[in-house]
Amino acid sequence: MEWMQVPRILMAGQPDGLDVALLAVGILLAFAVVAAAIAQIVVMVGYWKGNRTQNSLGLTGGDCARQLLDRNGMPEVQVKKCTLLRTLLFGNHYSVWRKTVYLRILTIEKTSVTSLAMAAQKAALAEQHHKGDRAMIFRSRMQGLGVFAPILFLPLVILGLLLDVLVLESLVLFPITLVLGLLFILLGFVATLLNIPVEKKAMARAEEWLSESLTPQEVAMVHTIYRSYMVEYVLQFVIALLRMIQLILKVMRAAKKK
Repeated sequence: MEWMQVPRILMAGQPDGLDVALLAVGILLAFAVVAAAIAQIVVMVGYWKGNRTQNSLGLTGGDCARQLLDRNGMPEVQVKKCTLLRTLLFGNHYSVWRKTVYLRILTIEKTSVTSLAMAAQKAALAEQHHKGDRAMIFRSRMQGLGVFAPILFLPLVILGLLLDVLVLESLVLFPITLVLGLLFILLGFVATLLNIPVEKKAMARAEEWLSESLTPQEVAMVHTIYRSYMVEYVLQFVIALLRMIQLILKVMRAAKKK
């Protein structure tokens, strides 16, 4: 943890600029992570309340998604229940590869307000894809990098270093794997950045659809759920930005020591 380096930095007569920058970014990152955790709790509470409230239409999330897709000229888009793996990695989502809205079991089968909110928002993402929205399509295709790039970065770089030392006996693959890993993280960061406008647009469209048939109280509940998710998306972007800055600073510090 960068904050553990505070005593060493303070005791240094002339602290290194990179160390100070890393400390500052580490502290900001810690605050952002805590804020994101709080936002996640708020989302869960709003989700839980909406999930306990039956919608006035008597529709399940699956029925709602199917109706909205058919009504807006997308009969080819399928609505399916998430597998366990999809639930763990992505939750409720729309796949541009399969042209399918995937919903969790409690979303696709329940007749709650939350089920309608989630189903309508994913149907709105399908509409963006149907209309050729470039930001949405790029975000969706790069979404996997946002999940796996930070995990794969270190093993990729270590693999390149080991191959150089044990096989090639020269630094050939290490710089390549380092640049490739950073590129993956950058693309994942861009996908995280695009989450905000893409999801916000889908939420606005979903709220427009639902306001035509739900009661004012239900629409207000849907709006609260969407607003909580937007706060979480913004914090996820901030965390991704700080982690990328932190990684760049660490690479710079390592290069300086050499």
